[in-house]
Amino acid sequence: MLYKVKLKNADKYVVISGEAYEFIEQNEYYKTIEFLKNLRLHSSGYVFYQRNYPFKDGYKNVTIYLHKLIAEKFVPKPDAEKRLFVRIKNGKPLDCRIENLDWATMSELRRNQKKHNNKTGYRGVVKVSKNTYRAVLYTSNERFDLGLFKSAEDAAKAYNEKSEELFGKTKSLNKLSQEDILDSDVEIQEVIHK
Repeated sequence: MLYKVKLKNADKYVVISGEAYEFIEQNEYYKTIEFLKNLRLHSSGYVFYQRNYPFKDGYKNVTIYLHKLIAEKFVPKPDAEKRLFVRIKNGKPLDCRIENLDWATMSELRRNQKKHNNKTGYRGVVKVSKNTYRAVLYTSNERFDLGLFKSAEDAAKAYNEKSEELFGKTKSLNKLSQEDILDSDVEIQEVIHK
């Protein structure tokens, strides 16, 4: 069973697996602080609980991110030399189902980010001269110089091919123009609505 929990500061809901919901509802500490009742939407899009407690010397701030709480309790953490972070598989921070969470290194998180900010508009593509673009891809320990191209789109296509070969389909692949999509080996069927 899934639960939709209304957020305190927004007209939105977070989805939680039944197992995680029951754990939070039955935990004495989370009941005491009214955890589920006080979930909020952070400006980053993630769901969190935050409370300030007065002390002699000021305040103590407690912040608990829902996806981290659920992953730490229900998602097995693999042994890793590098620091691990909670990754939301479908990229939707309001979907905190157990099966939508896993652990990832920072490089894995970055590999799955959609946005890339550079002048060419494509990840892994830099302008070398007026009509020349270079495609470059980095792994944690290696640089792949994919060559020089006459257009940014061709360089982006080369980047996508190498990235897919190394990492599979990720969100970090460049979005290419409609012509480039039509040139690929994917079958496309035209649909006309009347």
